[in-house]
Amino acid sequence: MTSTSFITTAKIVVGVTVVAIALTMVFWWELWTGGALIGGDLYSYYFPQKTFLAERLQAGEVPLWNPLVGHGYPMVAESQTGICYPINLVLYRVMSVDTAYNTVQILHYVLAYAFTCLYCRRIRIGWTGSLFAALVYTYGWFPSRICLEWAILGGAWLPLALWAVEGYLDRREWKYLFLMIMAFVCQILPGHFCLAFISQLTVIGYTAGRAWQLRSANRVSSIESPVQRTEPALSTILSALLVVFVSTYAIAAVQVLPTWELKQNSQRADVQGVHDPGYGHLPAWYWSQAIAPWKWYLDPTFDMNSLLSPGSPPTNKVEAHLYFGMVPIIIVLFGIATRVVFHQNRIAAIWLVLGLLALSYTPGWFLPITRHLPGFSFFIGPGRFGLITTFAVALLAGVMIDWFRTRFVGLVACVVIAGAALATTYDLFVVSRLVTYATIIPTSPIEYVEESEVRAILKDKMHETRVFSPGVNLPTILGITCTPVYLGIGPAEYYDPKLTFPEPFDPALPPRADQLDWLSRAGVTHILSMTPMTGSDWPCQLIWRGLDPFLNRSWGTGDPLFLYELIDSRGRLAWDDSENSSTAEFITYDANRVVIRTNASQADELIVTDLDYPGWEVAIDGQPADKKLVDGMFRGVDVPAGDHEIVWTYRSHSIIFGLYLSLLSLAIWAVAGHRRFYGGWLPGKRKNE
Repeated sequence: MTSTSFITTAKIVVGVTVVAIALTMVFWWELWTGGALIGGDLYSYYFPQKTFLAERLQAGEVPLWNPLVGHGYPMVAESQTGICYPINLVLYRVMSVDTAYNTVQILHYVLAYAFTCLYCRRIRIGWTGSLFAALVYTYGWFPSRICLEWAILGGAWLPLALWAVEGYLDRREWKYLFLMIMAFVCQILPGHFCLAFISQLTVIGYTAGRAWQLRSANRVSSIESPVQRTEPALSTILSALLVVFVSTYAIAAVQVLPTWELKQNSQRADVQGVHDPGYGHLPAWYWSQAIAPWKWYLDPTFDMNSLLSPGSPPTNKVEAHLYFGMVPIIIVLFGIATRVVFHQNRIAAIWLVLGLLALSYTPGWFLPITRHLPGFSFFIGPGRFGLITTFAVALLAGVMIDWFRTRFVGLVACVVIAGAALATTYDLFVVSRLVTYATIIPTSPIEYVEESEVRAILKDKMHETRVFSPGVNLPTILGITCTPVYLGIGPAEYYDPKLTFPEPFDPALPPRADQLDWLSRAGVTHILSMTPMTGSDWPCQLIWRGLDPFLNRSWGTGDPLFLYELIDSRGRLAWDDSENSSTAEFITYDANRVVIRTNASQADELIVTDLDYPGWEVAIDGQPADKKLVDGMFRGVDVPAGDHEIVWTYRSHSIIFGLYLSLLSLAIWAVAGHRRFYGGWLPGKRKNE
């Protein structure tokens, strides 16, 4: 690259980055200035995970296990914490939880915008059209899903994968395959695999369409090029995709293998038995939102489920959201009707087909067939295929803007295009505030954690405490272990009616014997209630009543909370023989390692009321011991009389094997990258051809 071309490229990169950052300031200015998101799953799911991740990273530990939620769960395997995602490892190590969360979101909006521009330029859409297409894609589908972190983290990498596809078809060099692999890996490592699956399906369809175009045109690219090449053989393309997909899952094995292990031991081991794959579908009648948003978006009380036919799976306005802006949809429909869009760019035809196929899948019409297919049978929410429809509309809109720019020159064209961009920005901004479950507030509730009265009361005995709380997961932000749980993929024990709390829990009614038995066996030491426990026979005493600066803000209530201490619970550490006078205490309680010191007057089984899960090992005085399953889910070990040190360590074989496989796969690609010639074992051509 000459110095002149390098300077030109640098200016372009800087320019696109400036535009991308400026748009994040328009849409998320409150996040830039220290605001915080609240609503949806943020405080019941994401922030409890991220808070624990940040705390342990800043303490110098990579947490493979989270002991705070329920009785613990494999944190890497559950996946959506994104522990293996390099961006998370860096930002949550050096930033506060809120700042890191906001930064991750904003960064991926910038990446989505920049990668879309990159792809558009690769298929020869002009800069004006590329910038417009990136606007529609980045801010059409994602902002309403701001409460769903996985949306932007996964969707940001799709355009980069498509850019790599074009690069490989044009040049047939291995580096484009590796870039495609890394784009897919970056979709998988944040933890939610649904968009990675959709992206890979899209790449297969897109590559097939491009290969057909190239063969029919008898050249590598349908775009005019001074260098004519023969079209790539179909076998070469198929081999390349096979290498890409195999390498993707091999490099991402450190995340994929633990998640697969958990899936086999989770409530989703039988997906159809727990989750209806039609959840989150987009009813066909709701497609009208794209051209008549006012009909649906202006009523904040609108409930889509009330209009569904009997027997239809439930959905919600966020999962079913599909809006591109009025200007983009109008110019795209005009371009299709006049066929201008196809004459301007032949690749537009591929995106029209892919967009319509994705749209046809969103209502769930094909689920009776696809629910039996690998991948489709696991990922719920057919409405998520709207991501591809949005990308297709964005690309077609960019082509039409490019056509307008080349057909009409001068000040009028500039004013019209600028007006279209501003109108679309305003349109998408307004809709992003109307269709969402998240709210941006000036101050995060997490800033009040240190002021929490509940935390102050329990702070000195955190490791011995387990709280039964109606607000699932949220009290763990205080560093408190609480149950019941809410997990996307959680250990099956948390969903087994024989092992879970016998519902219903009603503080105003006397407890049942099976409820008291469960609370004691589960090691629950406290109950946090939003109403006083007026029912007689509850074996507990009130130790605090009031407004908690963190909990009340997080739950959005101004009513007092009530903290009770249970009497006669065996707690988180107990001897099997309730008459045993031996002592046992936690010395160290980290994420992946628990150290217990005992003074046993007699041999007995020591019970830790934490979840027994593959990977947990126990040693007594440095010697491996046999662990025992207690009450169907807890960890136990036989301890001889005398003074002993018992160490529980989490060594996940799936994580270890996955890490080795990931490193080995990266090493293989590193070696391949230093070879001047492929030697025929990678699909592609020699560098000097």
